[in-house]
Amino acid sequence: MKVIIAGGGTGGHVFPAISIAEEIISRSPENEVLFVGTKRGLENKLVAQRGYEIKHISSGGIVGKGIFKRVLGVFSAAVGIIQSTFIIRGFKPDAVLGVGGYVSGPVVLSASILRVPTAICEQNSIPGVTNRMLSKFVTKIFTTFEGCEKFFGKDKILVTGNPIRKEILNPEGELEHPGSFTCLVFGGSQGAKRLNSSVPEALSHIGLTGLRVIHQTGASDLKNVEDFYKEHNISAQVLTFIDDMAGAYARSDFVIGRAGAGTVAEITALGKPSLLIPFPYATHNHQFENAIVLERAGAALLIKDGEATAKNLAQALHVLQDKRKLKEMALRARELGRPGAAAQIVDEIYKLSGAS
Repeated sequence: MKVIIAGGGTGGHVFPAISIAEEIISRSPENEVLFVGTKRGLENKLVAQRGYEIKHISSGGIVGKGIFKRVLGVFSAAVGIIQSTFIIRGFKPDAVLGVGGYVSGPVVLSASILRVPTAICEQNSIPGVTNRMLSKFVTKIFTTFEGCEKFFGKDKILVTGNPIRKEILNPEGELEHPGSFTCLVFGGSQGAKRLNSSVPEALSHIGLTGLRVIHQTGASDLKNVEDFYKEHNISAQVLTFIDDMAGAYARSDFVIGRAGAGTVAEITALGKPSLLIPFPYATHNHQFENAIVLERAGAALLIKDGEATAKNLAQALHVLQDKRKLKEMALRARELGRPGAAAQIVDEIYKLSGAS
């Protein structure tokens, strides 16, 4: 089976794509996966690191842009459709999957025109504009959350959850520090100023015995955060970027972070209790909508970014003293988790493509 996976821009799109590619290749050595992205997206680094071939097309955003950039975006997408047509005819895929981001639009649309079986993944509880448009052309829509029927209709939707890399689900190496309690703090690949400024102070006020912290800050706040933990005698590993995310999750007892679809999928699949502080400028406020699903289920605490002061966070984080409550949150998180998402999606791709 030959599959094109289109999408990218951010880790939230790229990592699920890699998870699906891993599953496709694991099924048969004869299977092939081709990625299609843009030259400026995160997919270039992450996909190439894992040995997959990637081709580039032209694509750009339209929503929230000025008139000039909208026109440029439409022109770029039109060029992208032409480029995608050549790529699809050359590779001859059995199916094309869009995983989100502007680049998935031209590829999936071109595949639909060429009568190649198509599907898309929607990671968030509120779909983006590209997927809303593509939903009219694709055969199948894989969603992370229940309730997307109001955006897509019922006929095409299959709730699979968000695919997670195998390395996250099956970490290796020494993972535990006996007698300690580890908080993992991260706000995405670039870090988050709000978390960097408020979380260390909040943690310094809760008086938790054996507290350890793994904190991803991004580049700009590294020294300030590192110095703060040292001054308050908190054992902390402070990093600009966490390369071994699987190990970080495995060592953690509690997660403090944003509420991107990838983060939500990972902490639920792993059964991690959490405090979520959604990024307030996410499109359609989808991070808040993602987080509220977990809060309502009793799997996470939710504090809005504008209310995430050190005082408010410290008050919420006193839950770390309540082992019974943490255990309950972990169970609720695991109930929401879908660690088999990638396998389920690939099963459906086989059905769509007619491959055996």
